[in-house]
Amino acid sequence: MTFGSSSTVTAAAVAVVICTFLALPGAVQSARILCVFPSPSRSHVLVGQALLKGLAVRGHEVTMVSPFKLAKPVANYREVIIPVDDYTSKMTKEFLEKPPNILKTLPVMMIKMMETAKQMVNDPKFVALKSEQFDVVINGVFVADFILGYGAHFQAPTVVLWTAGLTKITADLVGNPRAVSAVPHIMLGPQDSMVPVVARLKNFMVSCIENLVGLYSWYHQKAFYEEAFPQDRYPSYDAVRKNVSLVLLNTHFSHAGPRPYLQNVVEVGGLQIKTKPDPLPQDIQEWLDGAEHGAIYFCLGSNLKSKDLPAAKLQEFVKSLGKLKQRVLMKWEADTIPNQPANVMTKKWLPQDDILAHPNVVLFISHGGLGGMAEARYHGVPILGIPIFAEQSGNVGSIVREGWGLEVDYTTLTEKRLSKKLKQILTDPSYRARAKEVSVVYRDRPQSAMDTACYWVEYVIRHKGAPQMHYQGAELNFFQNEMLDVIAIIFLALYLVVKVLKLAFKGIARLLCRRQTKQKIN
Repeated sequence: MTFGSSSTVTAAAVAVVICTFLALPGAVQSARILCVFPSPSRSHVLVGQALLKGLAVRGHEVTMVSPFKLAKPVANYREVIIPVDDYTSKMTKEFLEKPPNILKTLPVMMIKMMETAKQMVNDPKFVALKSEQFDVVINGVFVADFILGYGAHFQAPTVVLWTAGLTKITADLVGNPRAVSAVPHIMLGPQDSMVPVVARLKNFMVSCIENLVGLYSWYHQKAFYEEAFPQDRYPSYDAVRKNVSLVLLNTHFSHAGPRPYLQNVVEVGGLQIKTKPDPLPQDIQEWLDGAEHGAIYFCLGSNLKSKDLPAAKLQEFVKSLGKLKQRVLMKWEADTIPNQPANVMTKKWLPQDDILAHPNVVLFISHGGLGGMAEARYHGVPILGIPIFAEQSGNVGSIVREGWGLEVDYTTLTEKRLSKKLKQILTDPSYRARAKEVSVVYRDRPQSAMDTACYWVEYVIRHKGAPQMHYQGAELNFFQNEMLDVIAIIFLALYLVVKVLKLAFKGIARLLCRRQTKQKIN
């Protein structure tokens, strides 16, 4: 028997392996993926960028439409940058000056979100994409879900990437149960128990308000949708909302709490967190490396700007931080801080995940945004939370309950109160020990968040939208879902039976009375 050369045998073996891999049911060849993320919030878009980079690394051709550019180019990753009005920064600046009225602010913010999405999809750069073909459309949804119509436009499956936990908007897309009696609302944060009637009453009231907000959103979204997708050429707004193949949630049960999920609702909390941090800029690296007493990272997020802090409130922070022996690395969007202490370094933008991964970072002063909370949880860094608006109070409340953070009320914050909390969390080792414990729990998963998200996106591509995961309950309205129509039919049937029996008994009684009367006469 004669054998070929070693190189020939090797090439043949490689060819067999490749052919075998491509023949596997789970194998996905390169797909064309579009992600539309019309959010003015950089922290939200960051999650979408992370997912698209992960898919690009796996060989897919991805196109990301957003207002923000990547720090460095990635192979197979095409960017379509469309600037939008940064109205969120204008609104959040007002939040730093006076406590927001969420019921007054929320409707305005929702309309602004829809207008931002409209601005993006009407841009010539996006319109040019409408003639292309894609295998799946990922929608970065934060309020503006009328863009779900692009799944129908490209005749491709629709995936929703939601940068928070489950809400009514996302639950309705696939019919996922909200479990109001047992699952605390995202605005309330995790609760110790839902058995007390007061806890369930509070949850019920918040959920009712959310229902009203949902109706308000539906009414306006429908108008935006019908303008962008004429009814003579596209399915209805309600139809595209019921045709979502997959919902990815940027949350995890270890901090959000357990709840029932359908198969096509998947938690991928921490999607933006890198398993191996990128190298830090040299000056930041040296600043953190030289922090012999540890370093504190200070950031109020991408929407809230530290430079917008009222002058008096800023000086309370400056005086308190200046007394510390720890070095402070602060996100500050202007050139310098008035009366900036020697132990404080400022930068207009900071690679938050990479900074929190540094071993010398001993504390994160945060507003309680979901992304930063996840990154601190992953890296085991205690948090001093200063919530400003929305669900931030619930987020900070949860880490206080878990024992790895403290909260400072922004409206009553003074140098004395801040210094007291800083001393407590920096000198008590239990906070850091507890942070390391919750980090172990958060990291303990069968797959990383990135691998999980990419698997399910590829699953939807492989199975042409995965109709086998479509839940029939998504088609039901409120009355059908709560079985109110069935209950009404049962009560109507019982009423008719009782009515018939009552008439029958009356008839029998009358007949008997007539017979008795006749007998007496005779």
